[in-house]
This record gives sequence, structure tokens and C-alpha cells, in this order.
Amino acid sequence: MVFPFSGFNQVSMKTNIKDRQPAVAGSFYPSDANELKKMVTGFLATAKPNQTQGLTRAILVPHAGYVFSGGVAASGYNQLNPDQVYQTVFILASSHRYSFGKASVYTRGDYLSPLGRIPVDIDICNKLVSQSRVFTDDPEAHIPEHSIEVQLPFLQCRLKHPFKIVPIIIGTQQQSVCEEIANVLKPYFTKENLFVISSDFSHYPSYENAVTLDAATAKAFCSNSIETFISTIHQQNDQTIPELATRMCAWPSGLVLLHLTKNSNLIFSKIDYKNSGDIKAYGDRSRVVGYHAICISEAPESDFLLTESDKKELLHLARSTMDSYVKT
Repeated sequence: MVFPFSGFNQVSMKTNIKDRQPAVAGSFYPSDANELKKMVTGFLATAKPNQTQGLTRAILVPHAGYVFSGGVAASGYNQLNPDQVYQTVFILASSHRYSFGKASVYTRGDYLSPLGRIPVDIDICNKLVSQSRVFTDDPEAHIPEHSIEVQLPFLQCRLKHPFKIVPIIIGTQQQSVCEEIANVLKPYFTKENLFVISSDFSHYPSYENAVTLDAATAKAFCSNSIETFISTIHQQNDQTIPELATRMCAWPSGLVLLHLTKNSNLIFSKIDYKNSGDIKAYGDRSRVVGYHAICISEAPESDFLLTESDKKELLHLARSTMDSYVKT
């Protein structure tokens, strides 16, 4: 269901928003700090280990309740080097409640977590709003939205060094607007920053259909082809799949990332997959939600090095070869 998106003045008068308070602590994840830290560190310890050798530039991770998707999310976060210093973490999510035609950043304070305060990079957020019509600082989209909030404890437990966040909630499915959002974010898509895409995959098909659909959607995303991704998201024959509501709930956020990675040599790696039907204590295999963890990283630096002696020997061989070729 889509609700109207009101202006900031109206919201601030009603709620006097400052720091963004947790909205789903106690439901999507534990509200007690010790219990939450124990759960997240447990997920990280048992999830898929780091499978990348180059610098991780972005990850795509799910945002459901931790009992369902926490293990897959942890596999995604394990692709981050804990000792890596990221200046700012850009978290892109799509609104589950509002449609407002652009992207909303939070500029009225920090995000709060049971594990502590996560500082918002207010300077960057204000620049995004002031420099482009596709960004707003209306905070209403952030208040009830869970898809950024559930990522924060994983970042807090995985990264050793302090970081700031730029929380971005996208309230549109217009492809042209997503491209414009990416154009504005392009200067920030650097080695110093991390991008986190918060998205689940298929919603409510059967277990068997979800496995097939989610594999195809992840393959399209990992192709780093905007055309392939969009055509897969909007497959005509999806209408024949019972109960399917969407292939990927935050596909506009994924599309923004693909505009950022277009024409790059970054490596897309599928790290982990499950759906809610795999959770035996809770899962209903007749209607499931899919969860992928995907890592986008740089190619590893080559460890092939030549000593000065090697270089001289190779130069001697090259000259000898050329001399022999010219003479014979």
C-alpha cells in the first residue's frame, strides 16, 4: 500500500524529529544490546567466510527479521575486511511505505541502534539535497522504515574502525530517476566509501519457484548489465507464477548501483542464498521470501613481482632474441 509523502515542516511540527530512533528493535532483532551483539557475532562466526581478495566496494544483503535472513546477511558482511577504513557507508534502500518520486536522506540527526549511535554524514547529505532535485531531506520515509536500520548492527559488529553513514531511502520506481540518483552519487563511489544495497529477493512464491526465480534475478544483477537486469525484473511470464509479488523488493536501489558500476571491471560474486522456507522453525514453503548476499569487489592486486636481477635477465633474453631474429 502506498501512502502520501508529506513535507518536512508538517512532520517536524508533529514529531520534533532529531536522532532517528530504532523502529523494529524487539521485533526484527533483539532490543537488548548484549543479546543483539551475541546474535550478530554468532551469525558472523557461522556464515560464509570472506571469499574475495580485492577491496570490497559494495554488498547487497537482505533486510528481513534476523531469524530469517540474519545468516545470509552475515555472509555478505563477512566479505568486508574488518580492518578496512571506510570513511562513509552509503546505505541504499527502497521505501516499503511511501512513493515520493525521489530519494530521501536523513539530515536531522544520527541513527540510533541498541549497540550505540551511528553518526550520519550530515555534510554529504546536505550536499545531495542542495545539488539535486532528486534528493530530499524529508525524514518521514526514515521513521518506520526497517531496511536501513537492520543493517546497522552488522556494520557495528564487523567494522573495527569508526564510520559515518549516508542513509538513502528511494521512493520511486522510475528508471530515469534512479539513473539521476546514481549520477549524483557517482563522485562518492570511491575506494574510501562502502555502498550497501538493502534488498530481499522474491516475495511469496512457493519454495521451488523462489529458488529458480532468485537464481535468475541474481544472475542478471551480477551480469552488471542494466538492460539484462531490468528485463529480468519485469519478465512477462512472471504473471503466471502463483503468489509472486516481486522478484526483488528494492530493485530500484539495485539499479542505482548498476548505474554506478557500469563500464567498470568490478567483480560481482554470489556469496550465499536461502529463503524463508529454509528456516525450519518458522518457514512455510508454500509462501517464501528469498535472500541473497552478493559482493561487488575490485580484482585482487597481482603479487607477481620482478627483482632487479630478473629484469636484467629478461632484458638480456629479449636483446638476444631480437639479435638472433635479425641475423637469421
